[in-house]
Amino acid sequence: MKIANNIKKNYFYYILTIFLAVGMLLSLKVGITHDESHNNLVWEFNKKKFFNIFFNKNFDVSFLETYHGFYGVGFYYLSSILELFTLNFIDKENLKEEGVLLLAKHPTVFLFFVLSGIYLRKLIYLSTRNKNYSNLCCLMFLTYPYLLGHSLFNVKDVPFMSLWVICTYYIYNVLDDFFLKSKIKKKKIIIFGILTAYLLSIRVSGILIFLEYLFFLILFLKSYNYSFNRFLKDFYKNLFIFALFFFIFLYIFYPSFWNNPFKFFYSIIFMSGHIQTVCTITLGECMKAQDLPPTYLFIWLLFKLPLAILLGLVLFPLIEKKLFREKRNLIIVGSLMLTIFSIILILIILNVNLYDELRQVLFLVPLIFIISLITIFNFKKKISIFLVSFFIIFFSIQNLKIFPYNYLWLNNLNIFLKVNDNFEKDYWGASTKNIARVLNNNVNNKDACIISNRNDGINYFIKDNNKCFKPFNNLYKKNERPFYIAFTERSLRKGSPNNCKLFHEEKIKINLSQENIVLAKILECN
Repeated sequence: MKIANNIKKNYFYYILTIFLAVGMLLSLKVGITHDESHNNLVWEFNKKKFFNIFFNKNFDVSFLETYHGFYGVGFYYLSSILELFTLNFIDKENLKEEGVLLLAKHPTVFLFFVLSGIYLRKLIYLSTRNKNYSNLCCLMFLTYPYLLGHSLFNVKDVPFMSLWVICTYYIYNVLDDFFLKSKIKKKKIIIFGILTAYLLSIRVSGILIFLEYLFFLILFLKSYNYSFNRFLKDFYKNLFIFALFFFIFLYIFYPSFWNNPFKFFYSIIFMSGHIQTVCTITLGECMKAQDLPPTYLFIWLLFKLPLAILLGLVLFPLIEKKLFREKRNLIIVGSLMLTIFSIILILIILNVNLYDELRQVLFLVPLIFIISLITIFNFKKKISIFLVSFFIIFFSIQNLKIFPYNYLWLNNLNIFLKVNDNFEKDYWGASTKNIARVLNNNVNNKDACIISNRNDGINYFIKDNNKCFKPFNNLYKKNERPFYIAFTERSLRKGSPNNCKLFHEEKIKINLSQENIVLAKILECN
């Protein structure tokens, strides 16, 4: 009886532990995507700079003097520690050494993702005061295929998103302690400063979180009838401690800035106008990153957010007055809404380059979840619990069905449109591992070359170390036959040379649709 009561009381933590373990193992089974090698290269040069300064080495780190030095490497401080453990769980057969090192970082991404779910749960509990509902919301968030898919490999956007959620909890918690108790533990302020610095060390665009902090402060001041001058008078010591630890750790987390701290400000300017020439197929139109219509983000949110979350957003105007009668709802929901609208508006007005669906604004998705799930709970408690439970089951089935392409998931609105014609598909190149597996198992001619736009991603998993790979610009040149063409990512839109036949198609079905969504394909040219 005691064991049964213990399981009932702590069921959520048992589920979460199993989920974390399984997810970390599965993250080692996906392909290596296109950004991972570059991000890791930046980290390696930052390490060399560290050794130059502290161990009197003389490595060439001129690479960091270019725009590459503006990329944050905060993620790798944690992943480098966990790699000592995760390296032991990788199947190294047919996997090159660099591929092993890149795969070993995936479980750290998944750990960040689970942490984001835990803190999303905390924020929802602060509003609803319902433990079971908050637990279910966390599980719904963690099983949401789109984010789950990214958590298996996305070393930039998922850790950044996770830190944003954690910092959101801390800004509320710190201000709540101040306004209710007039006393805050210094340890909490120090942790808050370090976490904010860590957020910016992953992406400099984390500077935008200070906008969210400002909205939380404004609504706290309004709710407690507190003047800003009085707040500064009573809070200035805590502000100083926060700023001190924020700047110290921001400096520590950016080795590339150690010789010139002002490069941090240059990085913000550069990254806000970072040139990207790709286009993203959105409702059938290839929308260029440098010339996006204002509707771009809204279209992707419409098709990527779960229908339950969209329902919550629709319900919000109906219960706004009821919802905001509670002081904590006004502060949490109000601040998050102002943050989301302000950031989207800034991105549109400044015409910031966005591409690959929602990857640059992935951090907004948990904030939208929190607003919507709190709204649904305040609309009808019983309906909210049933709805969230249903989606946990539905998402779980979908995840099993489409692994390892979970991040390509669209909500059920996809049944009204052909995904192949209207949306970007495997733009990260998660299919590279499966493409390599097909080539390993079915191509016996050692002299046959492979032409692909993702030669490196495929080559990580090719067992023949001497396998011939040719660059993609050789596609329409005269090549010695036989050869194979692997079309992945955006190259699927390219035509093929004469006398080439389909050898393999990588495809999935999403939700209730019977459409075969083609993610990659191999052609054999004899």
